[in-house]
Amino acid sequence: MLTHPNSKSNEKTLRDFLLEVIPDVKDWGEENREGIVHRLDRVTSGLIVCAINHETYISLKNKFKDRKVNKKYLAIVEGHLTSESGKIELPIKRSESNRSKRTIGKNGRLSISEYEVIKKTSGYSLISINLITGRNHQIRAQMEYLNNPVVNDTLYGAELNKLIPSNAICLHSNNLNFNLFNDEFSFESPHPEFFNKVLEV
Repeated sequence: MLTHPNSKSNEKTLRDFLLEVIPDVKDWGEENREGIVHRLDRVTSGLIVCAINHETYISLKNKFKDRKVNKKYLAIVEGHLTSESGKIELPIKRSESNRSKRTIGKNGRLSISEYEVIKKTSGYSLISINLITGRNHQIRAQMEYLNNPVVNDTLYGAELNKLIPSNAICLHSNNLNFNLFNDEFSFESPHPEFFNKVLEV
């Protein structure tokens, strides 16, 4: 589902669900993004953290801004990367040819990811990604630039994969951890079953 409403869709969003469960969320936060601290692309599965009171909202927003939230993803990409682990540092900006996507460009904002290859098959690589910065479409744009697009991410150059739902790609937010009000929080989420189907091919 969408994280928050946009001008292109009237469908129910995560923000709408929050308002149903915690009506007070409407009284604070950014308009149409009440309770939303960060976001996931609709095609990306996994963990997202929301706030249900203003104090928590402000604290979490600052932690994301200051890069004090550890975010890890699992992705299956086409082909094999040139090394088993590495750090990707590339400038990302909005694509001039397609405003729905991001691209690597000189005048973009620096994006930083660390990756490690977990498993390889003949055509795919399962990788773990530690997101240092949190640019829009960061992993997707970086993987396209490396010629290893995320499986089924046709917006970013991948081939259509019929093993995967049409509204999904092989990118999953599987781990979030942070300190909040002097307590440590850590959350994990198993990847969707279709990851296994792709790796078994």
